[in-house]
Amino acid sequence: MLKRKIHRGGLLCLVVLLIMALAVPAMGADVPVQSDGPVVVVTATGTTTATPDQARISLGVVTNHKDVAQAQNENNQKSERLIAAIHSMGIDKNLIQTSSFNIYPQYDYNSGSSGILTGYQVRNEITIVVKDINRVGAVLDGAVKAGANNVNFVSFEKSNLDGAENEALLKAITRGREKAQLITTAAQMNLGALVSISEGYNTSFYSNVANIALDSAKGMGGGSVPLSPGELKVTATVTMVYQMR
Repeated sequence: MLKRKIHRGGLLCLVVLLIMALAVPAMGADVPVQSDGPVVVVTATGTTTATPDQARISLGVVTNHKDVAQAQNENNQKSERLIAAIHSMGIDKNLIQTSSFNIYPQYDYNSGSSGILTGYQVRNEITIVVKDINRVGAVLDGAVKAGANNVNFVSFEKSNLDGAENEALLKAITRGREKAQLITTAAQMNLGALVSISEGYNTSFYSNVANIALDSAKGMGGGSVPLSPGELKVTATVTMVYQMR
């Protein structure tokens, strides 16, 4: 049994050293490593969560008319009323932005393959940032009542992710060293100095809220729209290169 353990350990050592010898030259173009001896390269992640403190709402005002000028005029009037209503709810004007404005010809293809022009659709998309996350439902309800007939999405955000990113990064570095130590020990060697380290971040959003699409305020009721902010998942990734002795 003892001989079998020694044989497996020696084989693992040989395999790890062979992989490192082959990997270091190819890796050099991406991670600058200067080491005379073998190295171990590990990638590790650390994850933490953050509670959202603001929301981003995308609203749309959609109008249709046979005459393009009339469709645009109606849209302009409704959009101005909507923006005024949002501002009256305490949203600063610099947090209200027109994200897109488009005019689409409408065709009837039932009468022929080429289609007959029946009118025009004008879409004005408006993005709002709500700093008080507890007011998101009320702002949505008020916006729909003020003329928004399409709600594209509601996304929840964290205004400052520095703390969450730092926590995730520390977890990733700790895990990276653990992995490097495990590999080095399995190869029957000692972990040496840290030669190189690089990092990156990724933020994912998890929530119970689905995209909202409304043709009108029908079904909204007299109260605020019920929403659940969920949480943000922040993941840090590090690539670490250690010497092996």
